[in-house]
Order: sequence, then C-alpha cells, then structure tokens
Amino acid sequence: MKLVLNLLLTAVLFLGCQPKEITKQEIISLRDGNHENLFVFSNLVLPKILGQEFKRFEAGVDSDTKNEVHITYGSNSALTFNDASDYRKTGTEYHSLVLLRVGYALALHQFHRLSLSLSKPFFIQGEKNPDAEIQEAEIFRTTISKQDLDVFWESHPNFDPYKAPKLGDKEWESITGEIQKLWKVEMDEFSRVKVE
Repeated sequence: MKLVLNLLLTAVLFLGCQPKEITKQEIISLRDGNHENLFVFSNLVLPKILGQEFKRFEAGVDSDTKNEVHITYGSNSALTFNDASDYRKTGTEYHSLVLLRVGYALALHQFHRLSLSLSKPFFIQGEKNPDAEIQEAEIFRTTISKQDLDVFWESHPNFDPYKAPKLGDKEWESITGEIQKLWKVEMDEFSRVKVE
C-alpha cells in the first residue's frame, strides 16, 4: 500500500512539473510583440515550446556568409520507449513537429537558414572501457531555408503546429511529407542507434 501511494505521489509530482502546452495564440502574441531581437525572443519562446528538451540556441554566419539559426533539442534520458523498427520513423516525425513549431514561432524574424539538431544521451560502450557509459550524441540534423518556411506557411495559413497530431491523421501525414521534402538532411545517425 505504501509503495502504491509513493508511486501515485511521484506520478502526480512528475505530471505537475511538466511544461504547460503552449497554444498557437500564445505564440502569436509572443511573436508579434517580440520580433525585433531574435536572440532574446528565441531564449524566451524555445523553452516554452520545447520544455526540458531545449538544449541550445545559436545564431551566426554560415559558409555562404548568411545568417543561420541553429537549435539543438532532445530528451535528457538515454532510455527510449520506441520499438526498434519504429525508431527512425518516430524520430523523423517528431523532428518534423519540432521544426514546424519552431519555424512558426520564428517566422517574423530575419535569417537565411534554420538548422535543427536532435541530440540525446545514449549508453555507449567504449573501446577502452567495456562497461557502457552515457554520452550525449547528435543523431539527426536538418536545415531548411527561411524562404521555404515562409512559402510553406503561406500555403498552410490555418495549420496549427501546436495541436498534438493524432496517429493516422491524413492532414498530419501530408504536412510532414511536405516539410520533409523541403528540408536538407545534414546528419542521419539513426541507423547507428541500437534500440534494445
């Protein structure tokens, strides 16, 4: 009985500490009032969108001497509840969702390209140390031009990226297919991840 009460109390505390889901209207009001300074706005809005998954925001000049925004996100746990056969598909779809949410929030700001990285801890067995240790690793990175994002949002003015997608939803499948055609995959290490 005591164990059940402890588990129940832990679950209530855990759920109570989760970041509140943000709505499209909240993003619009934040975005419309803070479109002057990209760095300040990003550090305000990205933790609201990504919660504890937000890791880093960087803005700089890319190889074309144009402004690039780079965002890194990912879970802080080495554990996964995804089936090995669905790991890539689930990870790619979630990456699409994050890209849509972040891209919508940053739509009024000026930059040339958005780079988005999925990074998370993994149990890694080292050559010198046969025991597994936890190390942070980037496993998936995409880039998309701001122009492509703008055209996408002009084509989908009523799409709400902050509504949780439902499994099998045809609109969601269509949207993710479209956004994945627009991005360029810079790094894909999903095949190297061993899910047990």
